[in-house]
Amino acid sequence: MFEEKTYKKCMCKGPQWHRRGKLKGKPVLDEQGVQKIGYLGTGCPRLSERNHGTWHFFLELPAGPDGKRQRFRPGGFPTQKKAAAECKKLWKQHQDGLDVGVRETTGDFLSRWITGKKDIALGTANKYREHIDLHINPYIGLIDRKDLRKAHIEGMFASIADRNTEIELHRDYVDLLTADCERKRAAWREGSKADRPVLRAAWMEARELLAVERKKKKRVTGPTTQHRILATLRSALADALLAEEISKNWAELVTLPKVKAPKPLLWTPARVAHWRATGEVPGKVMVWTPQLLGEFLDTYVDDELFDLWHFMALRGPRRGEACALPWSEVDLDQMQVTISQQLVYIASQLYQTAPKADSERTINLDSESARLLADRHDRQAVQRKKAGRAWKETGLVFTKENGEAYHPDYLTYRFAKLVELADLPPITLHGLRHGAACIAHYGGADMKDISDQLGHSGIQITADTYTNTLEEAKQAQAEAALAVVPRAGRPAPVEAPVPEPAPVEAPAPVPVLAPTGGRLTALRRAQQKKLAAKTAELVPA
Repeated sequence: MFEEKTYKKCMCKGPQWHRRGKLKGKPVLDEQGVQKIGYLGTGCPRLSERNHGTWHFFLELPAGPDGKRQRFRPGGFPTQKKAAAECKKLWKQHQDGLDVGVRETTGDFLSRWITGKKDIALGTANKYREHIDLHINPYIGLIDRKDLRKAHIEGMFASIADRNTEIELHRDYVDLLTADCERKRAAWREGSKADRPVLRAAWMEARELLAVERKKKKRVTGPTTQHRILATLRSALADALLAEEISKNWAELVTLPKVKAPKPLLWTPARVAHWRATGEVPGKVMVWTPQLLGEFLDTYVDDELFDLWHFMALRGPRRGEACALPWSEVDLDQMQVTISQQLVYIASQLYQTAPKADSERTINLDSESARLLADRHDRQAVQRKKAGRAWKETGLVFTKENGEAYHPDYLTYRFAKLVELADLPPITLHGLRHGAACIAHYGGADMKDISDQLGHSGIQITADTYTNTLEEAKQAQAEAALAVVPRAGRPAPVEAPVPEPAPVEAPAPVPVLAPTGGRLTALRRAQQKKLAAKTAELVPA
């Protein structure tokens, strides 16, 4: 039964008197018989004064499963009304099932939550930890999780915005120092022989200052990252709400400015011309047209990783999925590969994990990709024999000369360098994946086919991401439709004459391919089977 008990107390010191029992009203004496001096507490004669002392409350909760009762005596309230309100609040939290007797900061709770979170991918858990350690704990980590409110979370994002302003100002300062350093370097190089020692000293001083400030540069916490931080906190508080550790998920009440994800844009001839003239890239996510992709592939047809670039550009796997592709998931007879794992880089370590949610899938190979994989299989056998004991048996398709897996970041850096050397409009390695969607669309695939090929969890993600790019790709279809309609001053398209049907001739015999290295490659066997099936259809019964 709830009973509100409030009282006033102060920190004044004075003679101590017994307040209970037979000695009530008598002085409290020490071993020498002298009356003790201590805190007067509730016995201070000045407590009747309005501004003297503070209000406290006492609350005893019913015994828990262990038979123990919890007693609370918090204080420091300026008025009796506030002390009584806090007492009622604590009782209500207890009635709602919250563990009011446990004191745990938001930071400690989030650490406990992410440690026990077993139903998320390794990379996702690492991102959650990053959000908690870098963004949440510095601002609200010390607040008791039961006291956390919407205002605290909104204050956190306000502080992040202020921090972003400071970071941007510092980055502008570093840009000014960089320009100043370049000017002083140019002055030293162009100065007279007599002035060079002084000019060089000025340049060295500017260079040292620039080096110090560059080390202080930090990244801005952008709008997309802020939404992900809020999602992390919202997920943690949702679990706490289910466990009845808090009364409300306050993160659900916090709204941030909407962020429009950048849409992939095609490198049309006009955009390429503008880029070559100004160096400006029209969007954050750019995609090559089939013509530009063909130029890249023709340029690097002899590159060691040409088959990887070709595979990623035509079939669109993620870089981690390509790095982790094992031979056991490659079927060259059926011309298919199954994406069942990926490599992720977390805290300076490479981990082999399952792909993203709903991303396990089977991808059909085009004939060129299948031929390139068959060639890599043969080339890898030669490399294995040459390396001997130094060979690392990973069982992966795309490996170095010693069998070791490629680091996903290496592929990103190498691709960027190859694009730069080829003087092609810049795209990222992930841009090849975007381009694969466009190429599939050019080839007649619908949105569901593209979604399945890329391993998206739903068709809506594909539609949201590639609507702009695919609409641009449809321009060729629009032009083709225009050419069909005859107009004055424009000749109608010439229809090709229909040839006479040729007599059916007996098919040529199926060629028998000679074994290479004592065996037929899987691709050649597949070609033979298809050719034999075609021949059987042409031969009259």
